[in-house]
Amino acid sequence: MRWINEFAKASFSLYSGNTISAFQPLDFFHFYGIWYDLWLERVIQAMEKIDAENKSFKELQPLLPTPSNLRALLQKAIPPYFGTDKSKKVLYARYTNFIARMLMEACPEDPFGLSRTPLHNQSEVEKIIRDIPWQPASAQEARLLGKLITAAGSLVHGLYNDVVTDFGWDAYGPYNNQAKDDEKYTLLVRDFPDLLPTELWGADFTPSVKSVQIYQLYQNVEWVIGCVGCHTIVKSGDPITGLKYYVVLADGKILGPEELRVLIMELATKAEKIYLEIRKKNFEELKEMVMLQECYQLKKLFEAAGLDWKPTARMKEIIKDKPLQTGILPHDVMMTNLEQYKKVFHLNEFEDEVLKV
Repeated sequence: MRWINEFAKASFSLYSGNTISAFQPLDFFHFYGIWYDLWLERVIQAMEKIDAENKSFKELQPLLPTPSNLRALLQKAIPPYFGTDKSKKVLYARYTNFIARMLMEACPEDPFGLSRTPLHNQSEVEKIIRDIPWQPASAQEARLLGKLITAAGSLVHGLYNDVVTDFGWDAYGPYNNQAKDDEKYTLLVRDFPDLLPTELWGADFTPSVKSVQIYQLYQNVEWVIGCVGCHTIVKSGDPITGLKYYVVLADGKILGPEELRVLIMELATKAEKIYLEIRKKNFEELKEMVMLQECYQLKKLFEAAGLDWKPTARMKEIIKDKPLQTGILPHDVMMTNLEQYKKVFHLNEFEDEVLKV
């Protein structure tokens, strides 16, 4: 299965004009190599128990995170291989090929998010537009939704850190040229599927709702989703005047403007608290937190296999009092083009050493 070149084209947008030094709260890519193979062994064990490699995305969808998170998992699995003794080629090949196949089946039109996340087929999009109780939008509601996205996104970055963000934040679409009342619109869906990870954070840091979905219908606005949902940007048009209809659901309940204001304040307050808490953590505590957050992404898959999703004693032991690795990726090199990105992130080497074996 050949996928890495198309994946590289799409995932380059995550790092274009950026360096790995920007990620917080620690240097993930020089941390994962210490323990990631131990986790992947457990992931493969869970996959085998439920025969995941012989099942379709539709069968496994209830156990998997959203497409943006699968893309992030795929990207994160490649650099750690170069932090190991490279004896686990088959392990890394099975895992990355499985994730790639899930994405190809989940979003066949754009599996790796070159510009879209088309999770829904056309009949599903039509059903959303037909069944959603749309509310007319003015500039005031458009700005309110912008504040909601900012507040929810800020909380997600605290709950899940900078490279597990996509577990708590995705976007689907854009679905262009969709008919409603004899007019054409673009449908964009924002999804915050898990704002209440009680296994990671206590009640002081989590909100009163678990999930928030924002459905929006636009005219004369062009959107691009760059590999992951939190990289949803306007390509052209005005998203304030271009928003025509919207609906916000919190745990399945439709929220009106005043309820949205209350939720925005709650999410922003929790985000501030969680950032202050993270700043109190020492290096060892940050390593433990990041490992737990990473493992949490596949919690449902592990539980379906009858396995504990949390880090094993061996995983905890191997990172204890260990410094971060060095030399896997350069810290301060700005990514400026695709070929540079493929070289720096070892994508070509990974294909040659792992995927072609």
